[in-house]
Amino acid sequence: MILVADSAVQLSPETLDALKVQVVEYPMYLNGNPYPVSIRMSKAQKDELRLILKDKNNSVTTSGLKEEELLALYSRFKGQKILSLHQSGRASTATAAVIRKILAEHGELDITYLDAHHLTAAYSVLVQDTALSIQAGKSYEEVMRRFEESRAHTRHLGVVYDLFYLHRTGRIGLAKAILGTAMKIISILGSSEEPGVLKAIGKVKNHVQANQRFVALIKEDMEKAGARKLSAVISVIGPHEAEAEHLRKAVEDLGYDCSITVSYTNHSNMPHAGPDFYDIGYIVRND
Repeated sequence: MILVADSAVQLSPETLDALKVQVVEYPMYLNGNPYPVSIRMSKAQKDELRLILKDKNNSVTTSGLKEEELLALYSRFKGQKILSLHQSGRASTATAAVIRKILAEHGELDITYLDAHHLTAAYSVLVQDTALSIQAGKSYEEVMRRFEESRAHTRHLGVVYDLFYLHRTGRIGLAKAILGTAMKIISILGSSEEPGVLKAIGKVKNHVQANQRFVALIKEDMEKAGARKLSAVISVIGPHEAEAEHLRKAVEDLGYDCSITVSYTNHSNMPHAGPDFYDIGYIVRND
């Protein structure tokens, strides 16, 4: 089986290579013109993009995956079973439509479209979990069953620091951005209650408070599910790697059997979450 993902996945190129995940790139545009991006961008190149995002005179956008690029990737694996796993179709309707069009028009390709129902780090932990299932030699039916179980037990939480960026991109009003910044409020977000929709779930004054809230939610999820194991991906952009590491250690200190990957974010998430954030996606399991 071949696993296809998109560049919203928040895993390093080295990890994706080791997992044998095939990645198709979301196009990016700077002030209406194509901007060169790649899943293999260096940290320095991502930091350069981050500075572009912070400039209020710039408009950085993405579009849905291109049909010709998806089809070219799928065609490389004609005759093999392809699992095409992507972040919430509700959040990326154009991509979902393109994949369904290819499915309808190319019956010679054995493609199963998987909607993660989640975003960024939560999408990423599902990609990682599914890739590991394939590498373990599980059958198609076993991989699908595992994916559906994992998706149902996945949560997404995050911290966004740049409220003015959220205002510029239409996610919050100007008054909230001004007031929140003046009061040094940090918004904490989640997209698990309503798949594909990022919502504010609280406000805190610092990353310690945010991480304490996240750890409490993780513990609650573990206890509710009677879970013993936790797999997580933490992604970060900007000068917040210490905060992300603090979260990793706080989760590990809960004492569960944990597997946590911390990655510097890939480019496709940056125009949406902004130039200053960290988030965690995790799966709670019994096996």
